[in-house]
Amino acid sequence: MAQCARWLCLVAGLSIGLGLGPAGAAEVTLRLGGPWTTGSNLHKGMEKFAEHLAAASRGRYEVKVFPDSQLGDIQQLLTGVQLGTIDLAYLAIGNAAQLRGGGPLNVAYVPHLFKSKAQATEVLNGPIFAEMYEAVAKGAGVRIFAVYGARSPRAVQTVKGPVRKPEDLKGMRIRIPPIDMLRAAMEAAGAKPVPMGLSDVYMALSRGTVDGQENGFDAAIQFKWHEVAKFWSATDHVFEVGAWYMNERKWQALKPEERELFRQAARTGGQIATKLGEALDREGIETLRKSGVTYVVPDSVAFDAAWADLHRAYEGKTWPAGLVEKIRASMK
Repeated sequence: MAQCARWLCLVAGLSIGLGLGPAGAAEVTLRLGGPWTTGSNLHKGMEKFAEHLAAASRGRYEVKVFPDSQLGDIQQLLTGVQLGTIDLAYLAIGNAAQLRGGGPLNVAYVPHLFKSKAQATEVLNGPIFAEMYEAVAKGAGVRIFAVYGARSPRAVQTVKGPVRKPEDLKGMRIRIPPIDMLRAAMEAAGAKPVPMGLSDVYMALSRGTVDGQENGFDAAIQFKWHEVAKFWSATDHVFEVGAWYMNERKWQALKPEERELFRQAARTGGQIATKLGEALDREGIETLRKSGVTYVVPDSVAFDAAWADLHRAYEGKTWPAGLVEKIRASMK
């Protein structure tokens, strides 16, 4: 009996040392929400984040993952993280542009600013954008602590089509996320942008509430928009990377070594999302064609001309003057 008691004490001590509570329960349980569909590459990235953090923290942190907008749409997720009722969210980087101090993040959506997923990932995790994330943390109480998970390049998918040049978009109602630079890009091409949540797009396309949407394969195929929108125009106008959000008070409560664990988990989760997304991109054209979707590569020169000076209206207003050139210079 004495030996058994000593063994139980040893196990209990080991559990405490690993940060585990009774019966191996985690000390801290966090909720991670996203709008992404179950089984999508971005959802898989969220799951990998949770798995990595649990292992790296030796069970101290358990992350419960909620895809499919289970905790709310994009705006509700942002609000929840801001209030602290939601601990973490995996969203587009531009969603933070709605928050106080986040306006300059619109610059990430200047058409054709980045030339590849790798380039976008590097710059968005670099010092230029770090200053913008700090402004959001101070202004809105929301911390973007890592930007990993390269998404499919954003394109235009329509019920009418195909779209080969900007004039073909004239008068079309195109669904966009609530990101001002994307609104401006669609308006410059002659379209009428319609902000709308991801979960509402399928019905809007099928009922004719909108004539199309702009996003990448990773959203369009997972949400099955190709069932109702049969024209895909590969404008590839934005290379976007998923952003990991956390309530700022909770971030500040973490020790430096714990913050690094969260960053590592985000990087690992993002790598999975990127890898699976690249496979989706390779197979995407064939998936669309099998569903009867017409795939075209538009006139890139014409779209470049339509969008060439788009950023100038934001210089010195939405973001500091010269920011676009500063970003471009950092990539040379």
